[in-house]
Amino acid sequence: MRGDEKNVSVKNKVRRLTRRQIFRYALGAGAGLFTYATLVEPNWLETTHTPIRIKNLPRAFDGYKIGLVSDIHWPEMIDIGFMGRIGEILKSQKVEIVCVPGDLADETGMPVMDFRGVFDSWTAPDGQFATLGNHDHWYDAEVVRRQLRENTPLKLIENERVIIERGGEAIVVAGVGDLWEGVVDPESALGGLDPNMPRILLSHNPDLAHDFVEGYRVDLQLSGHMHGGQICLGPHAVATPSKYGSTFVRGLVQGRRNLVYVTKGICRWRLHARFCARPEVSIIELKTENS
Repeated sequence: MRGDEKNVSVKNKVRRLTRRQIFRYALGAGAGLFTYATLVEPNWLETTHTPIRIKNLPRAFDGYKIGLVSDIHWPEMIDIGFMGRIGEILKSQKVEIVCVPGDLADETGMPVMDFRGVFDSWTAPDGQFATLGNHDHWYDAEVVRRQLRENTPLKLIENERVIIERGGEAIVVAGVGDLWEGVVDPESALGGLDPNMPRILLSHNPDLAHDFVEGYRVDLQLSGHMHGGQICLGPHAVATPSKYGSTFVRGLVQGRRNLVYVTKGICRWRLHARFCARPEVSIIELKTENS
């Protein structure tokens, strides 16, 4: 064989070998990504800490910690042990209140919904409060309301509010119904309050930060619904359940009406996977304007 023919043969062999290697590496990478997205990331809880300055926040509430957890979708691909891990995080972070803005239940779960023991460890000194999401309605809103009332420490504040007092001063924690399936009644939630009193609003759907009616003060809205995009390519969500695209996909966002923090939730709904959107326990720390 001549030297030039030998070189061509060697190059062809190298080329064929490289293609096989690339194919094997691609298969291995795909399997690795699938394993990560279905077994690793959905169980890899992230605890975030976000300080947020609030206008007129009383000095007694400077440093006040809110534990925010959303989108449980019980019992879709989640168990009591995972819920207990979240309870341990809330306790270790010394949160003073727990807020759960919706999608506690999932319509594809048990034929008979049962919350006994599910939220028992999610407690805080100033109480535990929830609103309903679209999936709670798709399951059966009345059943979910009854389960919350009878089998959990969570108090439903659907178009209601509670006043949290400390050192003779107070803030308001209010909630409204789901934007898609419930009733949003701002007057019942926020009407008739002292205009100087700071207020936190639970709303499952963050779109409300653009759509809320004028005339009602909201210092901070707490929402979920978006699952942080659930499957993302870097910071970009493949798809979102919002008419505003990725505007409210996660984190602290300034809406047209008010500021909103969108937690990524803890479920692995439908796709049974998460990618670049770890399940999140959000610790919100209220700060005075001058702190």
